[in-house]
Amino acid sequence: MAGGGNLFLYGAGSNPFLDAAALLLDISALLYLMVLWAAPLWASKRRALAYDFLVALLVTVVITEVLKFAIGARRPAEDYPGLYVLRPALFPDLSDPSFPSGHTSRAFVFAAVLGLHERKWLPVLLPYAALVGLARVYEGAHYPVDVLGGAAVGLAIGVLFWRFDTWPPYVRIRERIIGRWLSPGLGGRGGSTSPSAPGPR
Repeated sequence: MAGGGNLFLYGAGSNPFLDAAALLLDISALLYLMVLWAAPLWASKRRALAYDFLVALLVTVVITEVLKFAIGARRPAEDYPGLYVLRPALFPDLSDPSFPSGHTSRAFVFAAVLGLHERKWLPVLLPYAALVGLARVYEGAHYPVDVLGGAAVGLAIGVLFWRFDTWPPYVRIRERIIGRWLSPGLGGRGGSTSPSAPGPR
């Protein structure tokens, strides 16, 4: 088991309900499922937002993996061989380094990109992202600092892409790539059904 003040955070295997909830949160933040969120956005004609989310997600994955291998932080199970680690049946591999948490960075970039465009979603998306991070600690897959690092990466990239939405060079690139599918005059923040804070000019 993990020692010191972190012992209480690692509870995998102690409660079937919490185990199931942690696994569901874990699976929901898999890259292969995260990309599917672009489909309903695209279908509902929020196509600039769908594009921004996919690009932001890709950037998040790349930066997270670069940081993981550059820092080379050990996972809890490497430091505490007796620690029980809860792993989903699909994609259970934990062979990459620990910091920052990839699940958490993906969950937070998802929350930031979508939530900053649709503010009514923020009260749901941010707690969801936080729960993903907590689930990864509960499972024994990460230290709390890994989750904090993942949250910082995801939020930073999400905010960056929200600001990119009105940056002319980025808008021109986006229009060249998906312009044929965009409704006239509809940008990433166009068609929003909830108020958003004014973006950068």
